[in-house]
Parts: sequence; C-alpha cells; structure tokens
Amino acid sequence: MSKEIKKLLISQAVANLADVFLRVVIIANVFIISGSVIATSMVPILIGLASFSASFLVPLVTKKVALNRVLSLTQLGKTVLLFVLLLLLYCSETVHVSMLYIFIVSISLLDGFAAPVSYAIVPQYATDLGRANAALSMSGEGVQLVGWGLGGLLYAALGIQLSSVVILLLFTVATILMFTLAPVKIKTLAAETNLETVIKGWRLVLTKPPLRFLVTANLLEIIANTIWVSSVILVFVTEYLHQTESYWGYANTAYSIGILLGGAIVFRLSERFLQSKWKTIFFSLIFMTIVTTVIILYAEAITFLLLSLAIGVFCQIKEVPESVFLQETVAETELVNVYAVFEVVSASAFSCFVFLVSLITDSFGVLYAFWLAVICLLAESFLVFINRKQLQ
Repeated sequence: MSKEIKKLLISQAVANLADVFLRVVIIANVFIISGSVIATSMVPILIGLASFSASFLVPLVTKKVALNRVLSLTQLGKTVLLFVLLLLLYCSETVHVSMLYIFIVSISLLDGFAAPVSYAIVPQYATDLGRANAALSMSGEGVQLVGWGLGGLLYAALGIQLSSVVILLLFTVATILMFTLAPVKIKTLAAETNLETVIKGWRLVLTKPPLRFLVTANLLEIIANTIWVSSVILVFVTEYLHQTESYWGYANTAYSIGILLGGAIVFRLSERFLQSKWKTIFFSLIFMTIVTTVIILYAEAITFLLLSLAIGVFCQIKEVPESVFLQETVAETELVNVYAVFEVVSASAFSCFVFLVSLITDSFGVLYAFWLAVICLLAESFLVFINRKQLQ
C-alpha cells in the first residue's frame, strides 16, 4: 500500500477510536446527570440525525475545499470543540445535559462531512483499491469492536474530565496526521450553481444504471443486515435460543470478528476476488443465504456463534468488491457527490428498516424477520446475477 493510504488508515483509526470513546463518555455522563433512559437514548439519535444532515451539504464543501483539507479541518474543528467542553468541565465540574447535546451534535455534524470524504479520497491515494478498502474496513470494524469496551473502562477508571483529556490527545494526534496528507485537488465546473452541486450525485445515481443497481442492492442488504445490528438479534437469542443478554454480546462479537476475518482474507487475496467481482459478490450472498437459513432451522447456542462469524466473513468479502466497483465506475471528480448520496440513502433507509423489522418481530415473531432477511439476500443475489455484465 502507498504511504498516503497508510497515513489515512492510521489517522482514521485514531480518530474513530477517539469518536467511540467520546460517545461512551457522553452517553454515560448524560445517564448519570439525568438518570433518564430516554435522555440517554437521545445521544445516538442526535448523532445519527446530525451525520445524516451533514451528508446533504458535503458536495458544497468539497466544491471549494480539497478532500484532504475537509478531513483535516473537520478533525481540527472536533478537537477545538472538545477543548472547549473540557474547559467548561474544569470551570464548573459538571455540564448540563442540553450543553452535552449541543457538543455531540456539533461534533457529529463534522463527522458527517468527513465520512463520505474518507471513502472518496481512497482512489486518490491507493495503488490497490481492493487491499485499501479491505484495510479501511478492518480498521473501522476493529475500532468499533474494541472501542466500546475500552471506552467503558476509560470512563470508569478516569471519569469524564480525565477521559476527555485522553480523547483530546487522540483527536490532536489524528488532526496532526491528517494535516500531513498529500494535497488532493477536485476539479469542478466554474458555472455550476450550488443547487447543481447538491443534486449532482442524485442525478448520477438516477441516470447511471450501475449506480441505480448499487443503490437497490444496498437497500436489500440493509434490510437483511438489520437483524444483525438491531434489537432483533437480542430477541432471537433470548426467545429462540433461550440464552442471556451476555450471550447476545458474544454473538455481536463473533459477527464483528467475522468481518475482521473477511477483511483480512480480501486483503490477502484481493486480486483473485476482484478478477470477477460479480462472482465474489454473488457467491457471498448465496452463502449468506444458506447460513441464515441454517440459523433459522438448526441453530443452537454453540453453532449460532460460529454461524454469526461466518455471516460476518461473507458480508465483508462481498462489501469490498462493491466498494471497488463504485470507485471504478464513478469519476474521481464526482465520487464524493455519489458517496454523499449513499450516506443519505443508507442512513434514512436503516432507520426505516429497523422500525419495519422490529414491527414484524413484534407482530409475527422473530423468525419472520429472519425469513425476510433470507428473501432479501436471495433477491439481491438475483439482482447481482442479472447485472453481472456490469460487474466484470
């Protein structure tokens, strides 16, 4: 991998770890101050809404600011905001919940600008898109896997003030690293209005068949994955497998480890997987369908952990060729516009589908939610097969 990709990987890993730590600290502190579950649950909701809102404006920012500068300046902004929060904590020892909301929304808005850019910048730096995307995905999932546990320990051991100092140091390191990234220039049409800039990505998605195909496949994938990243899996574990909430944590960990293993496999064998992208994606979907069906029909406590790991592996093997296909299909000058659209669509669809799948689970039972996932995986595999010529 190139030197710039390595720098991007390290800076993103440090920044993402700090982000997870910050979320843990804010959530814990809101709960301690308010004593309210509702007030605490507002934190992830506000984070999602802020990131969702920022994604609409990403094209306007990247129209005037280079991609590497978007990353460095948003990270600098997050560092300054956290420094201000730390000053308030030292001056008053406690901060009102509404003030914590304001800070987490502000930081999440900056995160919303950075997320699409971090993927759009990959083709500018990478010499091997397959390995670069696999490495980025492994880094992100690895941080999520260890970050929440370490964040809880950090808060329990140090409290909000000292924890914030540690997070501030991580933010500072990430900022410095991002300012060393090589400059990236994006050419835009001089006569392009702000409205044209905002809708450019949407226009590309609507007019280009490969992008329409990817969006449709992505929506089916989100429905199928909802059972693994929502409370549905908790219901399955407790009501169908008759296990405790602790086992639910093991299942989530097995799924995350599977994603890491899948990323490692793609990183090692990227050339083989990318030689025929449609076959890699198609057969991964078929295996995911088989594994999910086996879970419904035959799963018990031990095998469920192994099957959860297998789902994570195939999910990751499928995701990397999709990312490479998108990066190869769209011109570098338009990639950030398209990624912004995907961020908006994914965020809004995920919220809707979580509600839908939860409603199905409550109304008909958890097995119906799993069968819905099987149907969506089959539909996605059929969609990939009929569009296989586009995925060569």
